[in-house]
Amino acid sequence: MDNFKPKMRVVNPDSAGLNSFFKRVYSYMTMALLVTAGTAYLGATIFRAQIIAIFSSGISQLALIAVMFGIVWMFSRRVLQNPAQAFGMLMGYAVINGVFFSTIGLMFNLSTIAAALLTTALLFAGMAVYGFTTKRSMASMGAILFGGVIALIIGGIINIFFFNSIVFLFLSVVGVIVFALLTAYDMNRLKTMYNEYGGQGQATVEQGLAVSGALSLYMDFINLFIYILRLFSVFGGSRN
Repeated sequence: MDNFKPKMRVVNPDSAGLNSFFKRVYSYMTMALLVTAGTAYLGATIFRAQIIAIFSSGISQLALIAVMFGIVWMFSRRVLQNPAQAFGMLMGYAVINGVFFSTIGLMFNLSTIAAALLTTALLFAGMAVYGFTTKRSMASMGAILFGGVIALIIGGIINIFFFNSIVFLFLSVVGVIVFALLTAYDMNRLKTMYNEYGGQGQATVEQGLAVSGALSLYMDFINLFIYILRLFSVFGGSRN
């Protein structure tokens, strides 16, 4: 979500300001993850019948996907001008993701989900720390990682129609690698952008950057979890 390219002078904010910025980023990200988890739990338990009905219809699924893309598009246009509105969109996006994640609760048992979640959290934390602490710029990796995401999407769509277990495993491994690296890349990018644009008294820009960063890291975590869960399903993960 690289929406911040105003012409501003480079500054060197103090570490307290940087730490406060990342506290906001991770607070918003955590809220979004909790909303997704809560929605998924309700969908897999109380609203189980409704979730099954939704995902029994291709039209309903396409409608949800269209809404998600619409939210991301509006988010990218509004996050700098109106961070509060963009935060609401982030929460809405998290709810819809939770609806999709309800199916995970219907397919996998709790122990498998918990193991995949713990693995995701540990890997995400490690890559986030690396991205934050490294002295090297990871900007050159952006195009490669974006290409990797596109390849995963195309490969996943093709494998839906011509399913092959080897391809499924390969895509899952590549997915973990790509989104682990994206976690480090996004942390590194956010730190660089804050060092350039933060601490200049422009609260709206800084807040918009925090909300945008929360969405980027939220999506990294979600996708990393999905691919790790797929690997668990291949290597002995139990399904309901």
